[in-house]
Amino acid sequence: MAEESAKPYRRRIVYIHREYQRSFIVRFSLVAVAAMTIASILLYVLSRESITATYQFHHLALRSTAEAILRPLLITNAVVLACFVLATVFVTVYVSHKVGGPLWHFGRSLKSIGEGDLQVQIRLRKKDQLKDFADQINEMTRNLNAKASEVQNQVTKLRMKAQTLDVQMPGLKEDIEKLHLSVFELFKTK
Repeated sequence: MAEESAKPYRRRIVYIHREYQRSFIVRFSLVAVAAMTIASILLYVLSRESITATYQFHHLALRSTAEAILRPLLITNAVVLACFVLATVFVTVYVSHKVGGPLWHFGRSLKSIGEGDLQVQIRLRKKDQLKDFADQINEMTRNLNAKASEVQNQVTKLRMKAQTLDVQMPGLKEDIEKLHLSVFELFKTK
């Protein structure tokens, strides 16, 4: 068990929030396609009125520049788009692990804290972003744990006093016992 905690934490999940990552990749790629399309159309339209000498199939020919650059322009855009999409996928997965991973940990830990487990500590990898935020949440949890422990101690003392006293008030001992059970069920403290 000690060996497991000594190993650096490595995330094995590639997609943290699949829908978000897919949507990000698609949107980013659409922006790239739109930019390349606009740039290609502008280049094609602006070069229509010029003439270029081309050498093709062992013949020298004069053609409009727009006709001469159309095929190389389309091939270049396709290659650039493919590289851009691959880079976008890589960057999206990388960034999601640096930001999305910690957010996933926060969500899971805050759910546990909301259920009353005040022993939760958020542990992130050394290079993950949002470490300051994790430290603040951990400090908040420690403070809540200390306060809940104090309440539990006070209720325990009250319970012990009620058990030793001969109290004539009907239901007081039962109410104190219920309070004691509720406080210890509500908060899981150290």
